[in-house]
Amino acid sequence: MKISFLLSILAVAGLFGGTRCATTINFALLWDEPGVASTASNMFKQIFLPDLRNSCLSSPDVNNTVFKFIDAPQKGLFDILLANLQIDQLTKSGCLFAGAFDQAELGLFAQSGIPSGVPGYPSMQIHVMAPLTLTMAVEGVYKALTESLRLPEKGSVDSKLSIILGPGYSIEELQAVVDRYPGYMFFYQLRLGNEDAIVNKLKASGSTNFLLASPAREADFFISAAFNSLLLSSPYRWFLFNVRLVDKNNFAGFKVVSKNITSMEFGPISTAIAYNLSRAREIYIYDMLSIWNVYLKKIVCKQPNDVNESYSGMTGDFRLYPNGSVVRTEWRMHFYGGLGSERQRIGNWSSLGSFHFSRQPNRVLDEATVINELNKNTFRVVTILKPPFVKYKKGFENRNDVPLYDALDGFAIDICKEILKNMSIHDVSFFLQPDNQYGSRDSRGNWNGIVQTLMQGKANFACASLSDTTDRRQVLKFTQPYLNFQLSILYKKRIENPLVFMFQFMRPFHLYTWLAVIGSVVGLSIVLTVLHKLSRNAANFGIYETIFFSFASLIQGITGTPPDRPSGQLVIAIYWLFAFVILVAYVTNYAATRTLNRLQSEITSLSTLYAQSTYDYGTVAGTSYFTLFENTTDNTQQQIYRYMINNQEKSLMPNLTVALELVVNGTYALIYDSALNKYNGQSICNSVNIGAFSLQSASFAMPVSADGLWKGKVEINAVPKLTADLEQMESVA
Repeated sequence: MKISFLLSILAVAGLFGGTRCATTINFALLWDEPGVASTASNMFKQIFLPDLRNSCLSSPDVNNTVFKFIDAPQKGLFDILLANLQIDQLTKSGCLFAGAFDQAELGLFAQSGIPSGVPGYPSMQIHVMAPLTLTMAVEGVYKALTESLRLPEKGSVDSKLSIILGPGYSIEELQAVVDRYPGYMFFYQLRLGNEDAIVNKLKASGSTNFLLASPAREADFFISAAFNSLLLSSPYRWFLFNVRLVDKNNFAGFKVVSKNITSMEFGPISTAIAYNLSRAREIYIYDMLSIWNVYLKKIVCKQPNDVNESYSGMTGDFRLYPNGSVVRTEWRMHFYGGLGSERQRIGNWSSLGSFHFSRQPNRVLDEATVINELNKNTFRVVTILKPPFVKYKKGFENRNDVPLYDALDGFAIDICKEILKNMSIHDVSFFLQPDNQYGSRDSRGNWNGIVQTLMQGKANFACASLSDTTDRRQVLKFTQPYLNFQLSILYKKRIENPLVFMFQFMRPFHLYTWLAVIGSVVGLSIVLTVLHKLSRNAANFGIYETIFFSFASLIQGITGTPPDRPSGQLVIAIYWLFAFVILVAYVTNYAATRTLNRLQSEITSLSTLYAQSTYDYGTVAGTSYFTLFENTTDNTQQQIYRYMINNQEKSLMPNLTVALELVVNGTYALIYDSALNKYNGQSICNSVNIGAFSLQSASFAMPVSADGLWKGKVEINAVPKLTADLEQMESVA
């Protein structure tokens, strides 16, 4: 906390012994940034002027006194006072209170011509209220770290601490912590815009203890990013040093319920909250005006006694003297556990060596505690539209005016609602997964879908037919399965065109073969006709008769009277042998063609699926079904996996809707869970759902930070009527 300025109090004319100021009191503020005079003026009018008037009811001067706050930026006091205020008039016509930013600027008072003593008034006093540095407070910081983060003074070096430093903080200021910490330490420099990157590094480091030292602005963004990544959940312990966030507990509408967050703040924090003192600088101004107010009461109210007392401010204790000098006697900060309405004051630290810290008790993860904390926020449930598990109620498909909790229906939704009701979780909100994916990991290890949503803390629960895979179990917690199912193959049986079916008898032979057969009939007719001309047979063998005889012999065997001449009989014998060979080949090919057509159009198992070439086949990319083939040891499933990898565009579908459209078109065989294939197959004419392999289960899921929520289980047997619903759904499907 590197907030550095020197506030001084005062060159006051006529503070004591009945001396009077004129009707104007001027406050000159030499500061490191513009606008401080405006801040001090507003604070004075809202907080201190009403108190001053209440204290001076018997004195009419308070209502006639003008209070002026003058902005004097660094190295500008000389010009501002000379040009605008006329120092001579300022010191003769009213009292002058002066506050400086740091010690280096005090010399400008002498340059400006302000005398060290004004005739008729006590000598001007310049009071230095030095900023509290982390170096000064590091002993208290380390003691609080030891207590709040439960760090071992001596012990296991396996402990990890991550330190996040905002602008103005250096690791040198934490040298005492670095020297004494017994384990591993990680350092991260926080800047606006890199908070998400640091959060990812913190998660990768494996640290569970964190120290954040940062100005309020940077810390605000960082704390929000940490909340969204669940790094403010109960498993992690945080120590926040002077980031002015102790009262904030609203991150996108949700509260942090973890008690493992300790903050070190100027206090009492209730005063800072009451007067909206959101920055450390504003607390310094508040203390400055509080001290000036003590002297103002003597001046304006004409109180006879000199100022000689102690004052306890938000930053510590001060001693006020009759000559106008003020001496700080200590710095003091308070410790708080939790954020916002969940916070509790648990101790304090003083620069005089006093230290008190009440260690937060270990959180008891009993059911009552978990449910009570869950009910402090809306319980967010993410789901995916996948009938019959999750679907819209009839007529609610386009009802944006109805919450999804009331608009959704389905087997999984009914179970979720019943479980949440039994667990006394009342404020529940459903939302649909934006990318409509269950969750898969890419080559860089990044997750998408429901898995990513749960990991990012955007949902407390996933109400969907989510498979409990080894990869997913590393980043999520799963309930007991509420449904066991197997995979099956869904495809649409092809119905051949009747006209095409009529000419199937042509398929056993190639076109050239049929042309050769026709040629043999014609050739035989010509040969028999020529032989008949040369040596006549008893029967007539003209061209017409020989064509009929040749064709009939091929189709029906001997029809009519064969040639009786030896030459003709030899030719006929050869032709009959040819016809026999053709007939055998035709019958064999026809039987093979019919069998192959049946095999190509009927899928009965994974083996026949792989062997056929009529349908493209595959599953939905990124699902557990694809992972099953990826990790299988079964030879057939390995072959199918290689096919899907080599033909991803026509095999791996982006979602179930696209896959079902291809099934309807009769070009695709879908490998998916049997229950959904049965359900979807009912709406597809001539569909076939075949096979039952690779037992799978459907579960609900939670983030890993779901502190023992239902001990990671959902006892389906505790909801007996839903078991009957399951059996009914299976029978209907």
